[in-house]
Amino acid sequence: MSEEQQIVPPQRGARAAQRFLQVLFRLECGIAVFFLCLSAAALLADIFTRELFQFGLFGSLRVAVYSTAIAALIGFPIAIATGSHIRVTALDALVPRSWEPALGRVANVVSAAICIFFVYWAAFYVAQTRDFGETDPSLAILVWPIQSVLVWMFLSGAVRYIIYALFPALQPQEAEAAA
Repeated sequence: MSEEQQIVPPQRGARAAQRFLQVLFRLECGIAVFFLCLSAAALLADIFTRELFQFGLFGSLRVAVYSTAIAALIGFPIAIATGSHIRVTALDALVPRSWEPALGRVANVVSAAICIFFVYWAAFYVAQTRDFGETDPSLAILVWPIQSVLVWMFLSGAVRYIIYALFPALQPQEAEAAA
């Protein structure tokens, strides 16, 4: 998080929102790091068993793929939290600078709405997978718990965008602008 986010905003609601965003950010970073480490451990276990016993560890590559996918999906809200997400800037020069605060709020509301739209469809997709009882063919595990990260990533993104629309001072500076 940037230095600007470490400054406590004057509004009471903004302080609570800032604390919430900080806890959420740390939680998501911890989850991402855990699953990246799990992926690396699964790959290393496979390599060691191949070298020592001439065969790979059953399921390790699948575990590595799922772990990497979870870490990558959690990267979506982390990118939003750090201002590292992709944003179209081609039209920025077409509006006066005095409109930027209002347009920033509108952009956050639109982004939240898009995320909420995807929360619905991700939940629908995960529910269908759960109802069908779909499993991974090699590991014979249910895949819907893994897919539920899709719902989380869009929900977390929507919550962040709503908070940024309500409290613009909490929005991180864009990474490209900071460089």
